[in-house]
Amino acid sequence: MRRLHLKLFYLRTRFKREPQGVTARTLGVRPATMSHLEQGRSMPTLPMLLALCKHYDVTPTYLLDDERPIEPQTRDRWTERSALICRGDFLECPEGAAIKTADGMLLAPVMAGARFYDSTAQAQRMLCHTKQEAIALERSLIQAEQARDRELEQMLINELMAQRKPRTKVNRKVARTETRTDDAVPVHRHGEEVPAEA
Repeated sequence: MRRLHLKLFYLRTRFKREPQGVTARTLGVRPATMSHLEQGRSMPTLPMLLALCKHYDVTPTYLLDDERPIEPQTRDRWTERSALICRGDFLECPEGAAIKTADGMLLAPVMAGARFYDSTAQAQRMLCHTKQEAIALERSLIQAEQARDRELEQMLINELMAQRKPRTKVNRKVARTETRTDDAVPVHRHGEEVPAEA
């Protein structure tokens, strides 16, 4: 993360082209905080890192990975984070969009809104005969993924709750021991206060 401060400075001055005070006000921090981050004198907290990512439209991977170039690429955009294609995914492209290279390989352009599928979903996509079926499949895949995510989240919450030690109120009655000294401790006899006897 030795280049984090340079990336933050670049994003503010070259990408957003805004004064430090404006960025600070937008993020709800003091200008000195932004200055310290850009000078490498401090590191952002996790909530601050998330706010920086959203503000500058970059991923945490871009900010934290020193191997990534300072100028963000398309894959480094926060708004594109759910549209990343990974090895093993299948990209949907219109017929004729792929270009054949001299050595026989096909190059398919990644277009805005292009759908892509993992190997299981790709098999289902092959069975769609109309565009409406493909759209319905995409919706069902998204809903299934969201349901799996909610289910996993609940399962993890339950596991964490089960690991917590129960909080029980311990009624600790502290027994008071009364220490009597020979001087000036009143002793009650028949309702009247009498000084202690030596």
